[in-house]
Amino acid sequence: MQRKPIFARFRSARLYVLVTVCVSLFTDMITYSIIVPIIPFALESIEHGRSPDNPTSDPYHSELSDPGNISKDSGILLALFSVGLIVGSIGFGYLGDRLKHRQGLMLAGILGLLGSTLLFMLGRLYWELLLARFLQGFSDACVWTLGMCLISDTFPLEELGTQMGRVMMFHSIGMVAGAPIGVERKNNPPEWFEKETVVDSTSKKDGIESTDVTINSQEEKEEIKNQKPVTYLRLLKQHRLLAGMLMAFSNAVVIGTFETTLSIRLATEWGYNSSQIGILFIAEVAPAFIASPLAGMIADKYGPKIVVIPTWLLCSVSLLLTGIPNKSTAGGIAPLVVLLVIQGFCVAAFLTPVLSEIGYVVQSQNPDGGDDGQGRSYGLFNVAFALGGIVGPLLGGYLYSAIGFFWLCIVAGCFLLVCAPYVFFFVGERGKLIVRPPKTNREE
Repeated sequence: MQRKPIFARFRSARLYVLVTVCVSLFTDMITYSIIVPIIPFALESIEHGRSPDNPTSDPYHSELSDPGNISKDSGILLALFSVGLIVGSIGFGYLGDRLKHRQGLMLAGILGLLGSTLLFMLGRLYWELLLARFLQGFSDACVWTLGMCLISDTFPLEELGTQMGRVMMFHSIGMVAGAPIGVERKNNPPEWFEKETVVDSTSKKDGIESTDVTINSQEEKEEIKNQKPVTYLRLLKQHRLLAGMLMAFSNAVVIGTFETTLSIRLATEWGYNSSQIGILFIAEVAPAFIASPLAGMIADKYGPKIVVIPTWLLCSVSLLLTGIPNKSTAGGIAPLVVLLVIQGFCVAAFLTPVLSEIGYVVQSQNPDGGDDGQGRSYGLFNVAFALGGIVGPLLGGYLYSAIGFFWLCIVAGCFLLVCAPYVFFFVGERGKLIVRPPKTNREE
């Protein structure tokens, strides 16, 4: 008889698994977003031969010598994270479905995050920052893919939307916390690095342990032989999954576009410095605290369409209007803040149902009740999100330089409107706006 791991009952509890994934994603998003508001000013300093963390040089001023060129470089830097996320997601998605023990994958993610953080802290050349962001994206693919698999393994489908909403709330908290922390700690990189590493290692260690327990418990099930494997190609033929991937792609495009250009817009139009910009970013991310759990609960009770359709349309309209406010319009910065709040709420709301949609797609491909293809499915979700993370920053940076912020917002709003018919038709069950899933009893 195989001996159970220490504290197996506690570590395999639903609450423990949920908290582990929430803390892991929270830490990852702090690592991702902590540099966003200071990227333009750091690049400006590097181009002029100044150290980004030298307090005597004051590199984080509000004037940029060449906003167009800085926007392009910022877009490339942000996009490299997504390139790493794509590469990692494909590999980790496949391995997540095949390996019985996932400790090695999680440890690889920890080492990658440690290395990327160290490289970004010490980097003084542009290519070093690019390499650091690529490595960070590759490492994050491990945490995202395996974290979503953990939640899907632990909770029943009828609760998946609610639980994913809670996970996405912590994802948003990490996004909100990262920007002001990055600004506040911009002149103290060694201290910032030390604190970040301790938190990251602790949260990921918990994730490793709970992953091991979940997989060990599944080893007791009888393996189903001669079963046709769920491949990437087979999954890509599912329109319901493709609609979810398009939603993830669109979410990342919107976020990436404004991560690249909003800092520059605020610095050039209103003369804001990095501290003020970091605070303004909260307006776009903070609404997700409410939107993610609320969207998850509504999607569980009434289906995803009732969440996705109104928030998608509202987000499109707000994007079309975002380019209008400037320092000469009535209300000053206030109209822009309101539009950012609407966008932040909507993009979080229409993304949350995607995570539970993936669970239904996996179920449809496993009539025997298995979960083959789960890792690949969440890997594809990461790939779609990462592709949007490439297109958004790059397109945003180049469009800002070529046609300005106003027309950039028009293009972004029209993009969502063009994607709307496919998303509305294939998300959830076809032809049904409201779906009440039947309740099923699940043995504890």
